[in-house]
Amino acid sequence: MRRTWTAADLRAPWAIVEQEMTQPLEPLSMGEAQGVYLLLRHKGRPAGRLLIGRSAFGAEVPPAGLKALVQDTGGPMATAYGLYDHLTAGLAPPALPPLTIAVCTRNRAVLLRRTLEALVRLRDGRTGDAVPFEIMVVDNAPPDNSTRDAVAEFAGVRYAMEPVPGLDFGRNRALRETDRPYLGFIDDDAVPDHGWLDGFAESLRDQPAAGAFTGPVLPMILETEAQVRFEAAGGFGEGIDWRSYRRRRWNDPFYPANTGRLGTGTNMIFRTATLRDLDGFDEALDTGPPLPGGGDLDIFYRVVRSGAPLAYSPRQAVRHEHRQDMPGLRRQFRSWGLSMGALIQKNARHDPETRAAHRRVLSWLLVQHYGRMLAGYPLGRAALPPGFVLSEISGLVQGLFGEYDRSLARVAQRRKDHAA
Repeated sequence: MRRTWTAADLRAPWAIVEQEMTQPLEPLSMGEAQGVYLLLRHKGRPAGRLLIGRSAFGAEVPPAGLKALVQDTGGPMATAYGLYDHLTAGLAPPALPPLTIAVCTRNRAVLLRRTLEALVRLRDGRTGDAVPFEIMVVDNAPPDNSTRDAVAEFAGVRYAMEPVPGLDFGRNRALRETDRPYLGFIDDDAVPDHGWLDGFAESLRDQPAAGAFTGPVLPMILETEAQVRFEAAGGFGEGIDWRSYRRRRWNDPFYPANTGRLGTGTNMIFRTATLRDLDGFDEALDTGPPLPGGGDLDIFYRVVRSGAPLAYSPRQAVRHEHRQDMPGLRRQFRSWGLSMGALIQKNARHDPETRAAHRRVLSWLLVQHYGRMLAGYPLGRAALPPGFVLSEISGLVQGLFGEYDRSLARVAQRRKDHAA
C-alpha cells in the first residue's frame, strides 16, 4: 500500500468504491472526492484494496490505468479463491453453528441502531441456518435507558446489563449469558460485511480445532481528514488473505508477542469453551482511561498460547467507522502504545517462554518502526503527523513502567465499589 501522499490527497472526503474483478473495468471518477478507496472483490469476496489519490491520475482514472493496479493488488487473492473453489467444489456449503453475536456498548444508541439494523438484516436474510444466530446487546454501566430503549426497537435482540464499567467486563457478561458453543463480538461503530458469517463458517469447516476466528476491518466511510489519514497510514492493517496462527510460528522471531497483526476486537468470534477455559477476558484491560485498550490482543495471545489455532479469513470482514477527528485519532495511537507496553509487561511476567520475543518486539518498535517513521518525515509525505508517533511512544513507555499493575489495583477497587 502506498505510503507517501501529497497534502491535497489527505484532504477529505474520499470515496469508497467497489470493483468486482470478474466484470469489465469502468473509468473511475473521483467526482468531488480527493481520492478513492477501491475495494476489489472476486465473486463478491474481498480480494484487495487500493488507495488512489487525486494527484496520481487526476479527476478520472481510465481503465488502462487501473488494470495493472487491480491485477497486482487483487490478482493473488483471485487466484487463491479460484483454487479454493476448485478444492471445495464437491463439499456442501458449510453450516453456521449455534452462535451468539454480542455488541458491548455504552451510551451510544445512535451508533448501536445502525449496527443492530445490519445484524438483524443479516440474520433475517440467512434462510439456510438450522438455528438463527442470536444477537445480544450488553449495556455496560448505563447512565440512562437509551440503550435499552434502542434494543427494544428490534425484534429478537436480547438485552443484558453489566453494572461494572469496562469493555472486558461487558465481554465477560456476554460470555456468562450465552448458552451457545460460539460467541462473537462486533463493536457498535461497525457493521458486518455481507459474507462475514460465511467466512467464519468456512474457517470452522477448514480448521475445526480453531478457538478464535477473525478477519479484515475495512473502512465504512472516509469523510473526515482523520479517517482519511488513518486509512492512508494502513488502517487496522491486518490484510486481506488467509492465515492460521498456532502456538508457535516458524521463521517469526517476534511471535507471539506481535499479536497486533492477528486481528481487532471489533471482529472476533470464539469457541465459547475456549474462552471459558481461559477464564474469559482480562478485566484489567479495556477499562477506559487510563488503559482503554489491549483486551482483544491479550485474548488472541492467550488463545494461541493455549494451543488452540486462530483462523483468519478474508471473507470474515466488517466495516468500521474510524475516529472522526484528529485529537481522537491521536488518543487512539497513544492507547495502542499504552496497551502494547502493558501487554509486554504482563506477558513477559506470566509467560517466561516468550520473554525473548517480547524484547525483540520492543527493540523493533523503538529502533526500526518508530525510528524509521520519524526519520522519514523530512524526506517524504507521511500520512500522519510526527506527533502521533510521539504519542504512541509515550504511551508505550507509560505502559512498560507499571501501567498493568496500576490497572489491576484500579479494577480491584472498581469491583469492590460495585459489590458494596
